[in-house]
Amino acid sequence: MPKILIFSRNNSLSDTLSRLLSDNSYEVSSFSDPNKAINEVREKPYDLIFIDFPANNVINHELLTSIHCFHEFLPIIVITADNETGIAQKAVKNGASSYVTKPLNPSALLLTLEITLSHANLRIENLLYKRSIEGGDYSDSIITSSDYMIKIYILIEKIAKSDSVVLLTGETGTGKETIARRIHAKSQRHQCNFCKVDCAALPVKMQESELFGYARKIVSQKTQNTQGIFEKTNGGTVFLDNIDVLPMNTQIKLLYLLQNKKIQLINSSEMINIDVRLIAGSVHDLHRETVSGEFCEDFYRKLSVIPIVLPPLRKRRKDIPKLAEYFLLRFANQNSRRIDISSQALAVLCEYDWPGNIEQLKTLIERLVIANETGQINCEELPPELYKQVTADTNWDKIIDDKLDDIIHLKKYLQTQERSYIQKVLERSGGDKNLAAKKLGISLASFYRKWNESML
Repeated sequence: MPKILIFSRNNSLSDTLSRLLSDNSYEVSSFSDPNKAINEVREKPYDLIFIDFPANNVINHELLTSIHCFHEFLPIIVITADNETGIAQKAVKNGASSYVTKPLNPSALLLTLEITLSHANLRIENLLYKRSIEGGDYSDSIITSSDYMIKIYILIEKIAKSDSVVLLTGETGTGKETIARRIHAKSQRHQCNFCKVDCAALPVKMQESELFGYARKIVSQKTQNTQGIFEKTNGGTVFLDNIDVLPMNTQIKLLYLLQNKKIQLINSSEMINIDVRLIAGSVHDLHRETVSGEFCEDFYRKLSVIPIVLPPLRKRRKDIPKLAEYFLLRFANQNSRRIDISSQALAVLCEYDWPGNIEQLKTLIERLVIANETGQINCEELPPELYKQVTADTNWDKIIDDKLDDIIHLKKYLQTQERSYIQKVLERSGGDKNLAAKKLGISLASFYRKWNESML
């Protein structure tokens, strides 16, 4: 459900617009104080903002500029009187996406809203695509063909510059640390430290002292303070993975940190101001654990301002070739070698369920590269456990194009898979391209582009 913020000092307008949007399945918050609106946008992820512009209102132009300083991709629709479109046009020049005029026309407003949201997401998607083809470090590359993962990357672009707490949930190896590092790299804290802490690896007796620091008396009767992780990372980002293993009293101290931006050293009454962004990770459903009493409910509410669920690799199989190709190139370069993978071996990788997810795939590719002597990874080199899930009836044709040699270029394989999927969706949509595009979650223009590319 898209989240919309309304800023207006006209209560009647705010109420009317709020009802209209709520009735059309949008989540709405409204504000009349510009400072509160700014703080809200800083703390929570919104998909779009409406700003009511009365005549000659300087404050609203400043509000628009302030929002775009730290939310470059957040779309803004200006509301202005029918005879004051010059104000709206000036606002568009200053960064607003579009405008509507008063008195409000519900149908026109909803259409403008839908188009603006679509354009904003398309802009980010194009940026992500550009970054993915440019390559670079894995933490900054977009290695996915999954619509679900694309939506996650779009969300990251939207929320990175805020200081909101992010909760990453997913199986081991699904890339929680990679996502956390990406959020930090895109944030205003990117020049400060990023610290990843595996809570499950911290000895129980040392958890709090490691996190919060401690004070101890030395021979001269003076007190010597030892900094904890939060103090060392002050100004940066702390990623607490496996946060669910922390005991209740530690959870409560972390809740106090989130609420008051302060920590108390162990063995001391001294309070220290802390400014960090917290990202939490867990393999478990923390909401379920609050119901069973195993996790602090208030702490969970604070952690789940922005919840992101990462899917296991078996739920995004079409990403396996891309990831395999990336890791293959990476480890081959590290070993000053050139290595390919046969289409049959790639098929086996695509059929396997990967209980260890991306990390398991990466480890396997590294091992295969190191052990390979021929310059090509074949099925014979794959470990036996990968074949346990592959039956004799496996459809090799989905990987192998009979018109090609045994080795298929990865881009050709992906285009083949995409063409096949688009055709199936179009068939199920009765040949209606509009309906097919909607089911695929892409614009009609994107559908025609992909359709035409698949015919080449």
